Amino acid sequence: MLNRSEILTKAWADYRRDVKMGWGVRRGEAFNRQHFGYCLRMAWAVAKEVTARKPAPQPVAKACADPVRAEAIRTELRDMELASDFINWTQRATLSAQLAALHSGAA
Repeated sequence: MLNRSEILTKAWADYRRDVKMGWGVRRGEAFNRQHFGYCLRMAWAVAKEVTARKPAPQPVAKACADPVRAEAIRTELRDMELASDFINWTQRATLSAQLAALHSGAA
């Protein structure tokens, strides 16, 4: 998300720098809306470009309540899938629910 306060602060800093250095604005002249608008547009453009380059934050995985039991359940599920063509879906659903409960912290 773009921080509008920082963008406006940057635009004012650029405008003041331009007034002091005499770039685009004559020294001693009253406030120049056009030039400030230009500084504001440039500050927005830079902020948008910077945020477009940043990767999206990765979600943080919740800690497992019992990692040993979770690994045992995963192994059991894998063995169930590889053992034969028949899968007991009721047992698989029960194991998956237990695994989900371990990761949600409800166990």
